[in-house]
Amino acid sequence: MRLARGAVMCLAGGIVAVLALSACTGKSGKKDSAGGSGGDQARGGTLYLNTSRAYTHLDPQRNYFGDAIEFESRTLARTLTTFPAAEGAKSTEVVPDAATDTGTRSADAKTWTFTLKPDLKWQDGKPVTCADFKYGISRSFATDIITSGPLYALDYLNVPRDSADQAAYNGPYKKSGQAGFDKSIDCPSPNKIVFHLRHPVADFYQTLTMPAFAAVRQDKDNGAKYDSNVFSDGPYMIQGKWDPVRGGTLVRNPNWVATSDTVRKAYPDKIVVTFGETADTVYQKLESNSGTQKNAVTTTVAPPAAIPTVLSGPMQSRSASVTDGFINYLSVNVVKVPDKQIRQAIAMAVDRNAYVTAWGGSAAGAPTNSLISPLLKAYTKYDPFGVGDKGDPAKAKAVLQAAGVHIPYPITYQYSKDNTQDKAAINIKSELEAAGFKVTLDGLNPDTYYDVVANPKQTAELTWARWAADYPSGSAVIPPLMDGRINISADTLGNDQAAYNDPSANKAIDAALALTDDAAQQQAWTALDQRIVKEGVIIPMMADKSLYLYGSNVKGYLLNAAFGGFVDLAVVAVQ
Repeated sequence: MRLARGAVMCLAGGIVAVLALSACTGKSGKKDSAGGSGGDQARGGTLYLNTSRAYTHLDPQRNYFGDAIEFESRTLARTLTTFPAAEGAKSTEVVPDAATDTGTRSADAKTWTFTLKPDLKWQDGKPVTCADFKYGISRSFATDIITSGPLYALDYLNVPRDSADQAAYNGPYKKSGQAGFDKSIDCPSPNKIVFHLRHPVADFYQTLTMPAFAAVRQDKDNGAKYDSNVFSDGPYMIQGKWDPVRGGTLVRNPNWVATSDTVRKAYPDKIVVTFGETADTVYQKLESNSGTQKNAVTTTVAPPAAIPTVLSGPMQSRSASVTDGFINYLSVNVVKVPDKQIRQAIAMAVDRNAYVTAWGGSAAGAPTNSLISPLLKAYTKYDPFGVGDKGDPAKAKAVLQAAGVHIPYPITYQYSKDNTQDKAAINIKSELEAAGFKVTLDGLNPDTYYDVVANPKQTAELTWARWAADYPSGSAVIPPLMDGRINISADTLGNDQAAYNDPSANKAIDAALALTDDAAQQQAWTALDQRIVKEGVIIPMMADKSLYLYGSNVKGYLLNAAFGGFVDLAVVAVQ
């Protein structure tokens, strides 16, 4: 779920530089240009990436977490377009990757054509072709096997629809509807690919930056098991097998052609990835700066207890902070809580200030009432219920009583369990119980959290989530989260944990997507954002900031706003 756009603040030597976000131009046909950052990076050595939460999926079509997306996009999977290795505004300027340019679109923005670069190679030396991209994208339609990934392909590609207005194609394994899918992507030659979309998508070239649109070679695909042995066309490949729980090691892909790739510099010889340690332990080791920690980076944000130390004088030369575009929010399941007044009472009761404090205060984020990041054009600041950031349990209780339900009203709150989330959950429980609810807390394993809350049979009335736009537009927030048609099936809620599938909202989403004027489209997303929040379906809590520490031997360190503010592995090196 998770690319972000933001402003980067690099803390180095006590000097803070703020780089503001600017939107992409939206123009197509941009030619290739060199990427990367300056500095004294050199090839060689081993980079250690230590992070507390395992990547839920490394399969490109199932990969939907910011840190995992950045990791895979820079090491294992090339996409037709990508974001440059840069900070701030420059990071969001889409550049060619596997394609020679950022695409040629038809006048109605429904047909997009790309030409593949020469010398694109799989790790065994075979060429990467249009057929490989087409096959990889087709996997997203197998939602019974390829779960938890982004659903843009299901909505955008001109595949025949069924009576429920869903794509009448179930992927390359069962192949029902295969002929209809085949017409949506043409391969006139091995190095040319043509997309046919069912409605205008003026920013489709941005969507293609995601691993969900990466190539997968059919003879290497083993379905749900592909997470453990992704076959690479990037500068690195997996050594042995990838352990989804513990991590793994990447080594150089001997068949990657550097001249075909102007973004990835691939400086380290090896990248060792370790999952499972707590955030506190990760930062204690980084603070020590001893042994392999000198060559270490993390995608785990500094926990509240570590923030004062990371911001202290001795650490500033190897710390960095980013306003990352992520929004922490709560979803109220409309099937389990169909009464709008009950949902509104939940929204009115919670204290966003207390939530931010639990996460570490102003260094961790700021209260918000919008599902859309303050860094996007579609954002507006408003108070939907007139209770401010602190909330008002007394007013909330009055609304709950007006709903005519028995009090205390029972709900379960599910969240991704760690020490910080436990503190925030205790606060939420107290606030809601003061408003007449009876709250059961259910802290879940972070490694499988989103799989559980996406299961209609396992999800609770109230769930936590964190989201950032996949590219700098409300188009990458409202449809992927709130369009029930592309999210909800018998087996999954997709990204729509609220189970929201309102016909009039869906009609408004279609109307917004059809707009080719950017300003008008962003206004449409603003209106939908406010509507959904006022209905008590989504309860935005915090616009995030992220603070990181890295080892003293790490060179070329930068936080790429386009990839959620994580360290950019395209240019990082070790001494």
